[in-house]
Amino acid sequence: MILGPRQVGKTTLLEWLRSRIEGKLLLLNGDFLDDRRLLVPERSALSRLTAGLDYLFIDEAQNFENIGSCLKLLHDHFPQVRVLATGSSSFDLSARTGEPLSGRQIRHVLYPIAWSELDIGPTTTSVHLDHAMVYGSYPEVLTLASHDQKVRLLKELAADYLLKDIFAQVDVNRSKLLAILQLLAFQIGSEVSLSEVGRQVQMDVKTVSRYLHFLTEAFVVIRLGGFSRNLRKEVTKSQKIYFVDLGLRNALVQAFQPILLRDDLGRLFENLMVIERVKRNAYAGTHANLYFWRTYDRQELDLVEESEGVLRAFEFKHGGGKARIPKAWRESYPRSETRTITRDDVAEFLT
Repeated sequence: MILGPRQVGKTTLLEWLRSRIEGKLLLLNGDFLDDRRLLVPERSALSRLTAGLDYLFIDEAQNFENIGSCLKLLHDHFPQVRVLATGSSSFDLSARTGEPLSGRQIRHVLYPIAWSELDIGPTTTSVHLDHAMVYGSYPEVLTLASHDQKVRLLKELAADYLLKDIFAQVDVNRSKLLAILQLLAFQIGSEVSLSEVGRQVQMDVKTVSRYLHFLTEAFVVIRLGGFSRNLRKEVTKSQKIYFVDLGLRNALVQAFQPILLRDDLGRLFENLMVIERVKRNAYAGTHANLYFWRTYDRQELDLVEESEGVLRAFEFKHGGGKARIPKAWRESYPRSETRTITRDDVAEFLT
C-alpha cells in the first residue's frame, strides 16, 4: 500500500516500477469506470483478472468499490499475484481496508519531495530552505522556473486537488471546511482551540474535530499532541496543526512574499522542520512519536520525539542563536537529548 497526498508522484512511481519489473503485470486505475468494473469481490471475476499474472498494480484504489474485500481476497486466495495499491485519501482507503487487511499489508506514505531526496550542497542549502518555506516541495513546483508559474500551479492544486477526496467520499460543508482550513493556515506553530475555530465558523466542536480528522486523513495537515509523563503542570489536551506542504498553505492564505518580507517566518520554519522530520523518519524506517511540550506556566519546546525509549527535544530558531532549554524540562527529563535547530543545522537534522 502506497498512500499519500495527490500530485506527489504515486502514479509516476507505479509507471517507473512497471518499466523495470519482469513478469506479466496489469495496471488498473480507479479513475476509469471500466477498470473499476473488473475488480469486484467475486471468485470468478478475480480468477479471470489474475489469470497468468505475476503483478497487479491498482492506482487510485480508493475509487474502487469494496476495495478492502478485494485486496483481502487477492491476498488470501491468489497468492501467486503480488499486489501494489496506491491511494490519495487515507480516510477512505484505510476505512475500507483497515480491518480486512490486518497483518496482510505493508504500508508506505509518499510525501512531497523530502529534503534528503534533493541534491543539496553547502552553497544551495539556503536557497532550497527559502524555496520550501514559500513554495513547498511538490514535484511539479520544483520543476518550474518562475515565481508566477509556481504560484499559479499551487493555487490550482489548492483549488482543484487539495480537498478532492474529501468532497468525493464524505458529506461535508465545502465552504466551512475551506474556512476551517484557512483558519488553521494562520495558526501553524500555535496551539489550536477547536472551540475557538468552531465559534468563528459557527460549528460545534464535534463537527470541527470531524473535519480536522478528514484533513489529516487526506494528508493535508498533521497534528501533534502535548507530551507528558503525567505531570500536573504539563499541557496534554491541546494540539498543534502543521501543513504537509507549505506551498499549499501559502496558497490558501495568498501569502507568497519573499522570505525577507515575511512576518510569519518563525512559524514557517517550525512547520517545515516538523514535516521534514516526519518525512525523514518515514523514509528511514524510524518509528517515532512526535509531540510538542508546554507547561501551564508557558515553558515550552517545539518538538519532542520519542523513539525506542529515547527522548529528543528540539527548539527551532530560524534567526539563529541558542535557545534556552526550559528548566522544567531539564529537571523532569534529565536523560533526554536537547538541541536548538537553526538554519545552519537543517542539513544534519533532516538527513
